[in-house]
Amino acid sequence: MFKKLFKKSMNIPYENISVYPTVSIAKDAIANYCGEQGKDCEFLDLKVDNMQVQIDGIIYEVIRGLAGRGCYGIRCREL
Repeated sequence: MFKKLFKKSMNIPYENISVYPTVSIAKDAIANYCGEQGKDCEFLDLKVDNMQVQIDGIIYEVIRGLAGRGCYGIRCREL
């Protein structure tokens, strides 16, 4: 029951937060973030509704959408 509360998640920064992050924008932003942080990253599934990426051996789902007042964001949440 409490296992969901302790899952890792991370917000991924990208250039223009006023533009909805498409699959290609999200992929580029995640690859850039992992490169800057020295993390290994491999994209497993690039479907529009179910993007998945493996970062340092942990599989994350990619969530794209509203992040606040008029801004969009990309978040990776552990599966």
